[in-house]
Amino acid sequence: MAVKKKTAFLKIPLSIKLFCSSVLSILIFTIPLFFLVNQSLKDLGQFADTANTRQIKQMANQYLAGMAREKARKYDEIFLHYQTSVTFLGMKASEIYTRLAAGHAFHSMVPSMIYHPGNAIWYTPESDPLITLFWGDDTLSAPIVSELQALAEMDLYLVMAKKNCRRAMAAHIITRTGIGKYYTLNPDMRNACFNLPNPADFDLRNGEPMTTFTQQSEADYGFRWTRPYKDDVAPGLMMTGVAPILDGNGRLKGVTGMDIPLADMFQDLDKGHPLLSNPDAPPGDFFALLMDSQGRLISFPVALLPLLGLDMDISHFKYSDNILSLNLTQSRQPVIEQITRQILNATSYQDTLTIQDRSYILASHRLHQTNWHIVLASSENNLLDSIEQTRNVMDHNLSGILKSFMIYAGIIFLVALGCSYSGVRRFVRPLQHLTRLTRRISKEVYSEKVPENRNDEIGELSRAFNEMTDRLQQSQQREKKHIQELSHQADRLKQLNEYLVHSDETERKMMASDLHDSVVQTLAMGISRTKNLMESDDPARPDQIRAIQAILEQAVREIRTLIYKLSPPILDDFDIDIAIGALIEEINAREKTAYRYINQVTDPIPLPHALKVTLYRAVNELLTNIRKHARTPNASIQLWFSDPDICLQVEDSGAGMDVQALKPSKDHGFGLYSLSERIQNFGGTLTITSTPGKGTKILLTAPVNQRGSNIHE
Repeated sequence: MAVKKKTAFLKIPLSIKLFCSSVLSILIFTIPLFFLVNQSLKDLGQFADTANTRQIKQMANQYLAGMAREKARKYDEIFLHYQTSVTFLGMKASEIYTRLAAGHAFHSMVPSMIYHPGNAIWYTPESDPLITLFWGDDTLSAPIVSELQALAEMDLYLVMAKKNCRRAMAAHIITRTGIGKYYTLNPDMRNACFNLPNPADFDLRNGEPMTTFTQQSEADYGFRWTRPYKDDVAPGLMMTGVAPILDGNGRLKGVTGMDIPLADMFQDLDKGHPLLSNPDAPPGDFFALLMDSQGRLISFPVALLPLLGLDMDISHFKYSDNILSLNLTQSRQPVIEQITRQILNATSYQDTLTIQDRSYILASHRLHQTNWHIVLASSENNLLDSIEQTRNVMDHNLSGILKSFMIYAGIIFLVALGCSYSGVRRFVRPLQHLTRLTRRISKEVYSEKVPENRNDEIGELSRAFNEMTDRLQQSQQREKKHIQELSHQADRLKQLNEYLVHSDETERKMMASDLHDSVVQTLAMGISRTKNLMESDDPARPDQIRAIQAILEQAVREIRTLIYKLSPPILDDFDIDIAIGALIEEINAREKTAYRYINQVTDPIPLPHALKVTLYRAVNELLTNIRKHARTPNASIQLWFSDPDICLQVEDSGAGMDVQALKPSKDHGFGLYSLSERIQNFGGTLTITSTPGKGTKILLTAPVNQRGSNIHE
């Protein structure tokens, strides 16, 4: 009776056995309860997180917009202060020139001027607090002395204007006659003022801020700000508020101005706020910038220019005529360009900006005095830090609840495990045997088989397992053979790559050598003679010009020769048979060889350009191999058409080689292998026939019609 029950149990399908055990475990284990509790807590946390996020975002947007308005109001006051001071200086200087034109007498002292031959500029003594200089001429004429005496009345006004505008680095005057006045408390800038460039190299009247008025299209003389430019006495970039100096007839006599370094302006603009920036946060979490009414940047964080889609290179900036022009409407980031145009069209603007997978809250406000825009942006991750803190607290509480629930669920699970163990063990034993054999198969041992004495799913699995083992064994044998073939091909490809690299480097060195020995030497001679001709005080003679012309013509011929070597134009103008004939004639003439060309092509053959280039290069490469290895000046090259193929045969009577024992190397073998690969790409073949001591014959064939070919040289 017991035996019959055991047999009947073994005949029960394995699916029913596993199903019964699974039902018993699921009924005992509280999966539905766990799911409900977990889902309820997640829904509650998500609702709280959404509400908290919405509230903090709204507060952050309001605060950032308020801060932008406050910054704009503050800078409006600052720029109005600058405008008032500079306009006052311009008005006083204009009064002086009006009186000077009317012939009024001035009772101020004529400044003592000392000529500095190093830079050809007149200066007041270095001990004077205010620097007066003149670079318009090597001598001080009477009108210049009168103008210097009149402008001495501006010294006190310049000092007062600088004191009233403490942020400014300097207050100055530049006249169209070449007189300058400069007042600063910075000792480095004072020293730089005494080391200005020679007017012959750069005239201050040709740079900012003078060109702000001298290069304008209309006579609009009013206060304005220059664009950022390279200052002549201070490092870095500078902006200047300038006002014109006009005489009684409204003619421009010069400019007055006050300088503000861009670095100082940005340091004040980007001062952090505890609610908007973290001192330990990485760069880019909070930034501010100032741009004009056309979108050009005025004050900005240099480190974040790549983030804004702009590049700045001021390494070549030397004098004040070098002007910086960075426009956000020309950003490489389309989103930056779009938002910039929206900012320019609005008095106040708010939006969310995403750059390089980072989200920013952005606010801007227009400055009424200058029509500029101040823009503030802060990373959402930085602004919404409290959201993350709330999430962490909720996650911690949820984790505690789940931990307690898992403890109770674990106790219940242990009880269920004890109940199901006795039933599951009867099902597991056959699988254990399969598992052991699977491990042996993973070690590539296929000798042992699974018993096939069962009629249930385990029996079917055993039979399928044995079949799989046989197939794996066969597959392993095929794989080993395939790996050996791939390894051999990989070695060939590696050697071919080394050859190609070596060949490419050799061609580069040859080209560099040709350039150095021909074009460079010829051009150097031409440059030398041109320099001697330019430095000579005597006028150029026709024979000297003709000599230079001859040198340049020689350089042109040498360059054309190199171009011909790189891409022979004969391939574009003639058929392949004519191009090969010309190549052989050129090699015979250059190398003193006696290669014989047999052209059996009677009618033009329309070959694809890539195939023409390949055949042309093949002839050149094979003849090069003959010169290097065959050690014979005699060879025959034969070209004919055998429908549908074009055939090319190169034969020599030289040293020959053992084709079967041929191994690729940098000197030979791989050149033929590379050529064979290229011919095969056109559907052709390369055949080598050779015997040591009896010469070599190489035959190339390729179909003329290359339909759908995408082969390029």
